[in-house]
Amino acid sequence: MRRDDIIMPQDGRKMAVLLGFIGGFIDVYSHMQFHSLVATQTGNIILMVANLGQNDFHFFITKLFSIFFFSIGFLVGIVIKERAVTAFWRLYALCPLLLSTMFIPFVENVNHNIWVALLAFSTGILMLTFSGSRIESEPYTILMTSGNYRKMLQFWYEYIVNRQRTAMQKRRAINYSLVVLAFIVGALVAAIVYDIFAYRAILGVTITLLIIMIHYTIEIIKNDLTLHNV
Repeated sequence: MRRDDIIMPQDGRKMAVLLGFIGGFIDVYSHMQFHSLVATQTGNIILMVANLGQNDFHFFITKLFSIFFFSIGFLVGIVIKERAVTAFWRLYALCPLLLSTMFIPFVENVNHNIWVALLAFSTGILMLTFSGSRIESEPYTILMTSGNYRKMLQFWYEYIVNRQRTAMQKRRAINYSLVVLAFIVGALVAAIVYDIFAYRAILGVTITLLIIMIHYTIEIIKNDLTLHNV
């Protein structure tokens, strides 16, 4: 197979599903643990307005921390991407979130705003790292699902009403369905695991990140993409 015909690791179904799972998991976890979101910042803005209406300035500040440090992380991600020389830059960019989620279960008595700042900062880097990724041939939104849900409905509608249905139409619809389903499953798993393990449930993100990093590394080496997927 020619290198031009290879689907890059960050554009494959597996990666899209894993990132969707993380998106649902980390926001449900952060909302249950910190009363804030670290990935869906538009959701934070809505919740901040609700906090103001209820005179709840404590959690308003927490969400403000999340938005600020997510933005900083996103900008840092741009710098990392601009200076990348090999395909492995994406692995380095995942390390802040990997380390943050590893430490939370084992470090107690830390102000929750500090953890929110670290998670939001790391998630911002992750968001930039996989911005522009595709699920095979179609662009999709990582870590959140509103745009993917609309695309899913659109492609299923086109496939159902079109008399000349094609396998590609069906595959596109299935791809977006998988991303949406992964997000929902991630959210449900986070809620269930949090009920059992409380703040240690964040290790679910750690495990998923490790799977992503291993899968990405194997694909890069197997297809000799170190210098061709920067």
